[in-house]
This record gives sequence, structure tokens and C-alpha cells, in this order.
Amino acid sequence: MEQKKLITYTAGHAPVRKQLLLFWIFFIIGAFTIGGGYAMILMMKRYLVEQYHWLKDEEFYDMLGISQVTPGPIAVNMATFVGYTQGGVLGSVLATLGVSIPAVAVIIIIAVFFPGFKDNVWVQRFFAGVIVGVVAQIATIVLDLGKRQKWTIVSAVVCAASLVILFFVHQVSPIWLILGGGLIGIAVEAFKPRGAGTTTTKRTS
Repeated sequence: MEQKKLITYTAGHAPVRKQLLLFWIFFIIGAFTIGGGYAMILMMKRYLVEQYHWLKDEEFYDMLGISQVTPGPIAVNMATFVGYTQGGVLGSVLATLGVSIPAVAVIIIIAVFFPGFKDNVWVQRFFAGVIVGVVAQIATIVLDLGKRQKWTIVSAVVCAASLVILFFVHQVSPIWLILGGGLIGIAVEAFKPRGAGTTTTKRTS
């Protein structure tokens, strides 16, 4: 049975160049991704997994899961976690600042100027197009996560029930669905028969 490899930590050993690179990468992610934390996931994966190889696919999605169940925006949580694993406390601070600064700056600019041109037809069409692009990015991440999920009858039922609740019972917070799914996962593992899921290899003489 293959053992799961742990995340490679370089905290405390990252040179100044890498620390600055952490800031710059997350600054780019924060500046050029429109649509919130979920829309940022695709760009994060391309930089962290595909381009710089700081994380493997499995590690990336593990961090994503942790970021979803911890308080705060997903993008900030991911930046803090990745920054720490790659550059220690300083890397964590720089990555978090990098992903946060563009959003704060843009929100301030919009708050100052948006009331003056929010009724402009060109502005409205621009944001309508932006929403379509954001939907496509989020759909890509959803399909990718779906392909990686080890589907069982229980997980399929939990997923379907969560979708129904989100669509039709608007008073329920998504937080309870996430926590409920986690508790069901723990319960399933706790009541799993001993020896289930383990594989045995036959010796050949």
C-alpha cells in the first residue's frame, strides 16, 4: 500500500528571492482574478502546482479543503498556508499581503468612483461578461474536484442533499453543510468494518 507523501516544507530555508516571489505570485493572483476565492483556485493551481511545482495535485486539494473549513476567505487562507510551507512566517505574511493588497485597493477605487458610472451601459455589459467568465472558471474547478472525489453511495447522497438544501432552503448556512459533511465522513470511517479498504498481496514462489 502506497504511503501518502507529506508536503515538503522549506520554511526557514527560503532565500530572499523566493520570499519576494511568493509575494509577487499571490499579488498577481489577487490582482488578475475576478470572482472571489473560488475563481482564484484555477490560477493558484497553475502557478503553485504546474509552473513552480511547490505542491503536488493532492497536496493542493488538501490545502484547499483545509482553507474551506477554516475561518476567513479561501484565497487568504491558501496564501497564508502556502506561504508558511514555502517560506516560514515571513513567507506567510508576504503571500497573505500579496493576495490581499489588490483586492483592498480595487474595492477602495470602486467605492469612490462606482456610484458615478454604475448606470453606464458599457459598465453594465462589462460586468455581465465578467460574470460569464467567472462561472466558467468555477465550473472548471467543480468538474476537476468531482473527478478527484472517490465517490461512494454515501458521498453521492450527501452531495445531492447539500445541493437540494442550498437551492431550496436559503436559511441554512453553507457552514453547517460543510461541517455536517465532515461529521458524516468521520461517522462512516468510525463504523467501517475492520479490514475494509485494505489490500493484501499474494506472494508468488
